[in-house]
Amino acid sequence: MAEKKETSKQERERRASRSMRIRMSVMLAIFGVCVFIPLVIQLYNLQIVQHEELERRAIVQQTRGTVVEADRGVIYDRNGKVLAASASVETIYLAPVYIESDEEARFIAQGLSEILELDYDEVYEKTTDRSSYYQRVKRKVEKDVADEVREFKSENGLTAIQIEPDTKRYYPLGSTASQLIGFVNVDGEGLEGVEYSYDEELTGVAGKIVTAKNAAGTSMSYKFEKYYDEQDGYSLVLTIDATMQQIVEKHLEQAVIDCDLENRASAIVMNPKTGEILVDATSGGVDLNNPRELTEEQEASLEGLSDEEAAAKRTEYWYANWRNKTISDTYDPGSIFKLITCSMALEEGTVTLDSTFTCTGSAMVRGWSKPINCWKRAGHGTQTLTRALQNSCNPAFIQIGLSVGQEKFYSYLQAFGFGQYTNIALSGEATGLLHDYQNFISQEVSLAVASFGQTFTATPIQVATAVSAVVNGGYLMEPHIVKEIQDSDGNVVETIEPTVVRQVISEETSATMRYLAEQVVADGSGRNAQVAGYRIGGKTATSEKTGELDNEGKYVASFIAIAPADDPEIVLLVQLDTPGESIPQSQRSGGYLAAPLAGRILAELLPYLGYEPEYSGDEMFGKQVTVPDVIGDGVETAKERLTTTGFANVRVVGDGETVLGQLPASGASITAGQTVIIYTETETPSDLVTVPNVVGLSPQNANTALTNAGLFIKPAGALSSQTSTIQAATQSVVAGEQVPRGTIIEVSFLDTNVSDFAGVYG
Repeated sequence: MAEKKETSKQERERRASRSMRIRMSVMLAIFGVCVFIPLVIQLYNLQIVQHEELERRAIVQQTRGTVVEADRGVIYDRNGKVLAASASVETIYLAPVYIESDEEARFIAQGLSEILELDYDEVYEKTTDRSSYYQRVKRKVEKDVADEVREFKSENGLTAIQIEPDTKRYYPLGSTASQLIGFVNVDGEGLEGVEYSYDEELTGVAGKIVTAKNAAGTSMSYKFEKYYDEQDGYSLVLTIDATMQQIVEKHLEQAVIDCDLENRASAIVMNPKTGEILVDATSGGVDLNNPRELTEEQEASLEGLSDEEAAAKRTEYWYANWRNKTISDTYDPGSIFKLITCSMALEEGTVTLDSTFTCTGSAMVRGWSKPINCWKRAGHGTQTLTRALQNSCNPAFIQIGLSVGQEKFYSYLQAFGFGQYTNIALSGEATGLLHDYQNFISQEVSLAVASFGQTFTATPIQVATAVSAVVNGGYLMEPHIVKEIQDSDGNVVETIEPTVVRQVISEETSATMRYLAEQVVADGSGRNAQVAGYRIGGKTATSEKTGELDNEGKYVASFIAIAPADDPEIVLLVQLDTPGESIPQSQRSGGYLAAPLAGRILAELLPYLGYEPEYSGDEMFGKQVTVPDVIGDGVETAKERLTTTGFANVRVVGDGETVLGQLPASGASITAGQTVIIYTETETPSDLVTVPNVVGLSPQNANTALTNAGLFIKPAGALSSQTSTIQAATQSVVAGEQVPRGTIIEVSFLDTNVSDFAGVYG
């Protein structure tokens, strides 16, 4: 019995012990789980949730990365001339972690502020975070200045000063094509022009040097470095010709002065067959190496303004200086549009070269109570289509436009690209504003005024593109500014081919329009654009500035030139925005101001492009001929040489047998119709003569006056006309000045009987 009790007791104790072990195991398991779960959570958080951040911090702690800037692509003109390029400069920065004392920090700040021309306090502030490895002091530091920093660092053992490679954008031609090319900011990002529009292509991919650091934060040896090569940006070859651009800009800047322009001048030269833009110019360009520099006049206007007002005005000036008028500014195209209207009517067969139109000085249009005036209030009478275009007659073109009809006319407007983007791939392009379609087809007066280019707006690039279609066979081309894209090794990765948008008129109509445009310059409102020896076509325009306040009496004078007229290779549009009060209102016209400007530009561009002058028999002065050296020749030999060269008139002074002197001197260029003088008894006279005043004289009388004074004339401008209203406008040497006998005086002639003021409501 006792044994049974003892067994039972032991059994109970074993059970109790087992129960205790189980409870403890459960308790330990629960405790373990409670402890393990947060560990798992924390481990998950570290390895999964914070993995990227912790990895980044570890890399930062264990390595140092140095960015190697990629070179931005070069911008070239069509002939390979560099317009924009990146050059090596350097960035100065501090690693304050290496600065051992405040005394050293102040010494560094003092030295760098003097070398880099920075504020001492600003540099010192960058030394105060002693845990930092990178505090930028100054970017885009030129090599000579960076070398001074190196010398300062080396001489004083300043490990905290660091120098790393960088790049800076340079513009070798300064202000040439500045509104077109644009510029970059301090980070190398394009802000304006081509630099902005093609930023993605020009921008490369930066490289990097990653260096391991030891526990003290010091860079380890080169075997722990890893290089990630940079990828330079693509380069652009533009369609622009830099030499042509500079020629045009030179003339535009002078025109701003001569015409007292209130709102700048602009010009486009394009190849009508390909759409390539050869020149895109706006006066008042900025030096792209310092694009925020204002003119003296602009700076002076800021005096007396508050800081806030001055800052706002300065920003206004910046954007005005950078603005590309040829693509961003709109205006009423005026009488240049008569070329478009004429081509519509010829294409539709509503007029022919034999059609006639009567002008009484104004026209009445159905549904409109006021007369629409012609610039010639006395009227042009009855005239052919050719003469109507030569006269730039508004009533005639109202009749021509109405013959096309409102719906057809509007469809042609759109077909020629008005009211649409040209897709020139430059930012800031405007579309211009057309009439509402329903209003246009319901109001005859809308078509009437649109027929001579008023009450709708366009950009210069639209006008140049549309006129190119008129004369190139009828094809609307997409204008483009980039010729090809190259990689950093000069390999072509993309060629921009000419793009035909649509054919608007037939080849036959286009050929007729080339003939008509040439007649406008030969003996019409465009006479002042004549260039001796060249066939020039074109059209004048003087459009009212509508849609703005205080614009009474303000105009845009423009001219579009086509050369050579029979097979155009260039179309030139010049625009003079708002001739000032110093110009008589009767002279603020395209025929009086813009046409001679176009002629002066073409007189330089055409020879540059390799076009040789071809003179007709009725040229007033004949071709330009270089005078040979006949001194030492016998008289008969000299006369024969001069005659063979092209001079029909040779005058012999003296009875000697050998030429001792000649006027003009050898190498001079004069027109063949002038007389060369050879001296046989004396050397070339060296006396001074007085320059006569020939301004206002006819070409013949000006030539006679200069010849009688012992001088020679070099004529330019309008020299061929059926009218007797051509007169000298300027002379290169002022009247009354004393010059050596035989000096060549340049005289520019204008036809004063030209006008093309757009019609106004009476």
